[in-house]
Amino acid sequence: MKATIIIKTIVLMTLVVDEISRAYAKHREGKYKGTHWWGIAKAGEPNNLAPMTPGLMLMDTTSLTLLRNKQRRMIREHPGVLQAISRGVNMALQECQHQFRNRRWNCSTKNFLTGKNLFGKIVDRGFRETAFIYAITSAGVTHAVSRACAEGVIETCTCDTTHQRRGPYIQNSVPGVKDWEWGGCSDNIDFGYKFARMFVDTGERGRSLREKMNLHNNEAGRMLFLCNIFTAIIPCP
Repeated sequence: MKATIIIKTIVLMTLVVDEISRAYAKHREGKYKGTHWWGIAKAGEPNNLAPMTPGLMLMDTTSLTLLRNKQRRMIREHPGVLQAISRGVNMALQECQHQFRNRRWNCSTKNFLTGKNLFGKIVDRGFRETAFIYAITSAGVTHAVSRACAEGVIETCTCDTTHQRRGPYIQNSVPGVKDWEWGGCSDNIDFGYKFARMFVDTGERGRSLREKMNLHNNEAGRMLFLCNIFTAIIPCP
């Protein structure tokens, strides 16, 4: 439920990035091909691959060919993170399709593994839909990786014990059994944010105006996710 609220909040950001998107739409420097890492959502689809460990989902690693060398290295260095990234992209994709369900462009995905970007030609131009795509996928990966750490999915990170929930004990009705108290295992927001920034921003050097706007929208998605987590610390728009 909380994940849905976080992702849906990004809809409010569209009005802000819209004006910026129009600016670089008028300042086009040739067609922009978009990013290919979105196709990693395909890795989490049902497949006939048999995992070595019963009960675990084996990720379809053929989608790794869409990634840059740095992104593939990050996945190798953090076993389990591929599943989290795939979950984050799919979560963002579902919300995108929901938000644009009554529009002419409804966030369709026809180019999963054809060597093109996941969302098609719309990302070739600087439309507000393009800004939304960059922001919501960045936020989705940040959230999914943060949650995966707490769930023990990623081998190189654990839950965050620094943000413990405050509140009364839960009274136990069984005599002799200690009342339950929150142990402090929260989503690892710090790891999720840093990993998402390094992974998602790879390839966007910020040299052209379009690349600068992509980086801006990526960060906007991550920051809006943080705003929903630390509302008392980070001023939100």
